[in-house]
Amino acid sequence: MRRVIITWNIIAPLLAIALLSLDQGWWAMGVIFTAHSLWLWATLIPSCQWFGPVITSFTTTQKEVWLTIDDGPDPVETPLLLELLDRHQAKATFFFIGSKAAQYPELVRSVLRRGHGIGNHTLTHPAAWFWAYLSHAVKGEIVHCNEMLYKITGDQPKLFRAPAGLKNGFVHRVLSQQQMELICWSVRGFDGVRCDPARVLERLQQGIKPGAIILVHEGRGTSLEIVGKLLALLKEHSYRCVQPTLNALHIAGD
Repeated sequence: MRRVIITWNIIAPLLAIALLSLDQGWWAMGVIFTAHSLWLWATLIPSCQWFGPVITSFTTTQKEVWLTIDDGPDPVETPLLLELLDRHQAKATFFFIGSKAAQYPELVRSVLRRGHGIGNHTLTHPAAWFWAYLSHAVKGEIVHCNEMLYKITGDQPKLFRAPAGLKNGFVHRVLSQQQMELICWSVRGFDGVRCDPARVLERLQQGIKPGAIILVHEGRGTSLEIVGKLLALLKEHSYRCVQPTLNALHIAGD
């Protein structure tokens, strides 16, 4: 599908010019509209897999979920989140921003020592523009973050999450070269912006089920309250937070 979308976006302007030369303006506009719409839908819908595989859940026969935490490391909240996770005997995967990891390398190593996972969340987290980046810029954000995390930990991440979940047609090519998986989510509480923790928790609760991937953020000032209440809720319903194996991951729509 990725090749179809890219090919159509190349052909569409040429076809539109030909239609304009025949005074078929409305048809020309329709051609351009379909090309742009396909590209934008695949880019702006996080779970859409038209450009390539997108992981949205994992296989399990138990009451297990995968807790993922974006945008760290944070010098204040990361250590407190680790203590909170320890108290609840819960595991999580932290999707780190490379430039922040460079500032706080010991926090990155601490996450691994406590038995949690780490993933790549780009080098600088250009949330407003990553979806529009060209190939070399996409590659730079992903590869340089990998290099930074490898320098700190000695291991290259196998998991990637795009800023705000928005990816374009260049992302999967880079991920394939780096032997990485694109991780989305099953449910999020929209805590990446100013939020009401109670409303965030309500949204998260609606999506809790075996194999769900839960997205929360750190460094927002409300992270500890949200994660604390979420972990208590999961425990109340006998759910465990685990790190699934790569073989257990589910592509969107499967």
